[in-house]
Amino acid sequence: MESLNTEMVRIRLADGWEEYSIREKDFGDLVVYDICREDIYLLTMAADGSILYMNFDAEDKDKEIFKLAHLNFFIEKIKAHA
Repeated sequence: MESLNTEMVRIRLADGWEEYSIREKDFGDLVVYDICREDIYLLTMAADGSILYMNFDAEDKDKEIFKLAHLNFFIEKIKAHA
């Protein structure tokens, strides 16, 4: 596994703005994007926007980004990069 790129993004949530990192990783046969907040892993997406893993043990505040509107933001960022 090779870490390729990390991009910081800000998203407006119900209680204000939060900053997330999108960490691009290359596993040879698949490039994935880990989404984290303050080094707390939240989910992994593929380059086509499909969700590969979700951290359902995350705090309720962190689960806010699992909502479709926020996921679409990450999908658009990832597809623009891929």
